Amino acid sequence: MADKLEQATERLRKLAEGVEEGARGIPIPSMIEAVVGPGYDEELEVLVTSALSANSNGMSLDDIANGILSLEDWRFTHS
Repeated sequence: MADKLEQATERLRKLAEGVEEGARGIPIPSMIEAVVGPGYDEELEVLVTSALSANSNGMSLDDIANGILSLEDWRFTHS
């Protein structure tokens, strides 16, 4: 999963570089798409939104990518 994580983090980094100054960050749907690709479902978006909202300390792009991938893997193994 290390390569998958590195690739996802790099896509997030490129996305973050494109965010305009003064913007309120990267939209969550854009983050998810950068990490897992298009075609993710609404449940994953709800889980990611909840996880990011619950974190008051901030997260690195690596943490965000790892979290999204972990949620996706967890859902896959529990479905």
